[in-house]
Amino acid sequence: MSTYQAVPLGSAEGGPKPTVFTIHVEKIRLIAYCAFWGFVIFAFIVSKIFTWPNMSCIRDGKEMSGMDCADLIAVFGTNNPCIYWDYEPSTQLTALIYPIFELSLVLYLVMSHFQIKNDMLNGIFPADKETLMTVLFWLKLVLVAWFRMIFVCKVTDDDLTIGSLTIGAVTAHTIGFLGLQVGLVFIAFENVIYLTYRKQSFWCFSRETTVKLAYLYLVLLTTFTVIKMFWTIRALSIGIPNTLIPFPVSEFTNKAWLLFAAVLPIFFALEQMKKDPPMVVTLVNTDVRK
Repeated sequence: MSTYQAVPLGSAEGGPKPTVFTIHVEKIRLIAYCAFWGFVIFAFIVSKIFTWPNMSCIRDGKEMSGMDCADLIAVFGTNNPCIYWDYEPSTQLTALIYPIFELSLVLYLVMSHFQIKNDMLNGIFPADKETLMTVLFWLKLVLVAWFRMIFVCKVTDDDLTIGSLTIGAVTAHTIGFLGLQVGLVFIAFENVIYLTYRKQSFWCFSRETTVKLAYLYLVLLTTFTVIKMFWTIRALSIGIPNTLIPFPVSEFTNKAWLLFAAVLPIFFALEQMKKDPPMVVTLVNTDVRK
């Protein structure tokens, strides 16, 4: 039996007084994605000032310095934003502000889940999708939380040994990011399904066109994610050059994925803030505390 239920605002005479919060779910999503770019920019600045000036290496007989010495470029042939927090002191300093992103995104997932449940209760969203939405909720929650492993498993660590299983340092470091990629696809999938039943229109487009564009966005994001993950896993397995997917295709896919996964959702949140009414959350103890 579900313990989720609707309760009336206010309180009975002499009963406990409720605490009422007004929350705009899409504003939380906006904060979360801005927090992501916030900690990326912070890590870049810290690395630029404190890390890269002190890095030097020799690769293929050539002296290199700064970000060109990053371990990821040796594995994948190119760098990505992870290099900004891969080395001290950026790892430790970035880890201090990273929770702003994680906690705000987790809060968005929780509030969005209950927003959907309330719409089910009011006949706006089909109740037969409850199991699907619940499974997606827990998968997203776990995958987003596991992203923090980028700070636990560092590329500079020794290989991770679990019994007879040995996992390379770069592989262990990358697994958390692969999980986040899947989690962001799940978030997009849920948002598109929700948009379909809410029948909302975005910007100058009609409702029908908005839904079609939403599904196109989901297909492209999923495609870029699959290519990106496949190329990453293959590079970790056999190294570079990765001839199955040409390097220029991989470079384009990385940039396109970043656009679809971390930039466009900011504009989606800004637009949906204009459409969705705020959600009222009521908290009340079952009895007055003595």
